Amino acid sequence: MSDPTGIDPEHDVMSETERRVAWHLTRMLMAFFAVALVMIWADLSIDLTTLTGVSHDENGPTPAATTAPSESPADGGSEATLPPEVPTTTTLPFEARTFTMVATGDLLVHEYVADVAGFYGNDGGYDFNPMFRRVQPVLAGADLAICHLETPLSEDNSDLVYYPNFRVPFELADAIGAAGYDGCSVASNHSLDAGVSGVRATLSHLDRAGVAHAGMALDETGAGPAWFAPGSISVAHLSYTDIMNGASLPTDPPWLVGSLDPVKVVADAEAAVAEGAEFVVVSIHWGVEYQSEPTDRQAEVSAKLLASPAIDLLIGHQAHVIQPVLRFSDKYAVIGLGNFLSNQPGDERRNCRPECPDSTQDGVVAWFAVADRPDGSVAVVDAGYVPTWVDRATYEIVPLGIDNPPGADPAVLAESEGRTASVLEPTLRRITFD
Repeated sequence: MSDPTGIDPEHDVMSETERRVAWHLTRMLMAFFAVALVMIWADLSIDLTTLTGVSHDENGPTPAATTAPSESPADGGSEATLPPEVPTTTTLPFEARTFTMVATGDLLVHEYVADVAGFYGNDGGYDFNPMFRRVQPVLAGADLAICHLETPLSEDNSDLVYYPNFRVPFELADAIGAAGYDGCSVASNHSLDAGVSGVRATLSHLDRAGVAHAGMALDETGAGPAWFAPGSISVAHLSYTDIMNGASLPTDPPWLVGSLDPVKVVADAEAAVAEGAEFVVVSIHWGVEYQSEPTDRQAEVSAKLLASPAIDLLIGHQAHVIQPVLRFSDKYAVIGLGNFLSNQPGDERRNCRPECPDSTQDGVVAWFAVADRPDGSVAVVDAGYVPTWVDRATYEIVPLGIDNPPGADPAVLAESEGRTASVLEPTLRRITFD
């Protein structure tokens, strides 16, 4: 079979220089905004521009331009400018813990995506790693990275199906882990496409790949949150769906797939706090497909959930297009992150048009800086985004403006950037790594 992509499947997914760039960038941004906010809370008379290199205006903080010298990656790629080190001489009014977090949208493996992964694979297997190679530095550079796995995995690839029910190659779990994800939400309308055996296979392969999961369970004891400890802060991740194809919600048994009942979600979050969670993230699969405007239910449930002191952040999926970010006081509801990997709008075998707009190729890496506050709580202190686009020539996930494929039409990429900005800004600011 001829190469349909032009990608070397043996390509080193992330060079050492890329790792350094990702680490420096996230740490720099975290330090900038955590320090600035702490100083504001403490009402200290300090010139933050001088302290951090961040300029401030009525539109919020903007990273200052860097003057650090460029370094050439070992793999011969394009030059990457390393940001300067953040000054470390500042004395904070208290010992603040911090971490950075990223979250992404639907991983929806259609048939042609799997076909291309089969081309990358060896001995009849599937290799999804090349699809993540461009975006991996952004994911791996965060302290905590959360994906949304929409479809169940096959146990041994003997029973693959792609539409309307899904059971996709299990090697996707390996690529998720290698890309830098720490955990995934798995509650979706497709959770039971392959029955209980699909639940078992999905959880088993994620476990094998070292990826935590929330939203499906094989018994009641496994139905709780996924736990993480970035920056020594205890984080609980919960996952629910508001939609189930061909099945009622809640499922029988109810712990098989997390069902969106606001009262139960709050109770689950409160239970997580009682178990020691200091920061609770809730993922929800909801909304109307291909509709960017939030539904009344999305807005109402977001307000109800974020009114609870036990819930700190909402992350949403399902619409397959990016939806706006809602703010409730100092809390964020990122209700729709779009498609992160899919074949929409489709190919000649399953063309999704006219229902699927061009924006089904758009996605986003939502970025959050989380820190201690003087009142003892832990909260999001800054948020931003990196726009992404699926290159359907290779099925690479492209972080736009960071690692654009040389063969892509600049006008098409600009249109994608514009669509995403029109939905997310000014609530979220775009993060650029210039």
